[in-house]
Amino acid sequence: MGWSNDNVEPWILRAGESEADRLIFEKWWDEADIVICGERRFSRISDRLARGKICFYMSERWWKPPVGVARLLSPSFACLAREFNRLTKNPAFHYLPIGPFAATDIKLIARFEDRIWNWGYFTEQSTSKVDKSLDDTSLKILWAGRMLPWKHVDTLIKALAELKRHHQAFKLTLIGDGSERLKLEKLAREHLNSTQFSFHPPLPAKKIPEIMAKNNIYVLPSSAYEGWGAVVNEAMDVGCAVVASSAAGAAAAIIKDGENGFLFKPGDWQELSKILLKLAKNNEITKNISHSGQKTITELWSPNIAAERFLAVSNALISSSTLPMYSKGPMSKAI
Repeated sequence: MGWSNDNVEPWILRAGESEADRLIFEKWWDEADIVICGERRFSRISDRLARGKICFYMSERWWKPPVGVARLLSPSFACLAREFNRLTKNPAFHYLPIGPFAATDIKLIARFEDRIWNWGYFTEQSTSKVDKSLDDTSLKILWAGRMLPWKHVDTLIKALAELKRHHQAFKLTLIGDGSERLKLEKLAREHLNSTQFSFHPPLPAKKIPEIMAKNNIYVLPSSAYEGWGAVVNEAMDVGCAVVASSAAGAAAAIIKDGENGFLFKPGDWQELSKILLKLAKNNEITKNISHSGQKTITELWSPNIAAERFLAVSNALISSSTLPMYSKGPMSKAI
């Protein structure tokens, strides 16, 4: 689980591993009408922009906690930021922020004016969907990922202790591994009954939607270090009602609190417990959130829609014609 570059699709070039791939990459970099990149060697971007070639720079937020803006105290990083700011003065340079916090961060050092376009990570839509016949009397809650401190899985366990205190039925499934696993197992044993939770080893990312479809709630309690959180896309797509930390990029971008999911302050297990209690006591809310979440992905945040919108904007830029305007979702303007 987590990010991987093990994809073996034939269209993927590995320029750092193959001389043949490197030559193909260099040709595309020089000749393509549009380039999307996360390149930190800004001299390459500068050369392309000097020839009037359009470049979309894509990144997660620059000022992730705990270091944040203090990164600028590093002379090398400050130099990088100054060079980046210089590039943003070129009208052929555009920015695709991975989530709204990335857009906010970049504005501290750069002036893209109206060339920041809302963006994210887009996951393949799954054929797996939540079984509508799932037991309505019990919440089936899932979390999957790397068990690291900034993932705040402890927040979820503490919140569920409140459901236990209120005699609400639930089953928590935790999938993954990491430095926090032993602490989390101990915390779960201290706060929950053994029948209320289970830990499982990591699974291939492609298997996760199948597991999501066997649950009706997905919780993402991560801190602001979670630049995006593609599990939000995946869980909403299969029909889980998603409850997420408002600090995660995907949650802030995709979820409208109380409409197609729920948001809570990172680390606030009391607020999370209130949301989960509401869902436990009213299954209709869970179903409505599930339906709205699926609709959001299908009609707004799907990879197909993102690709179509990106192509529409790119074609307009190349032909100097009127730009399409989207009120929300991918390729809407980040104000």
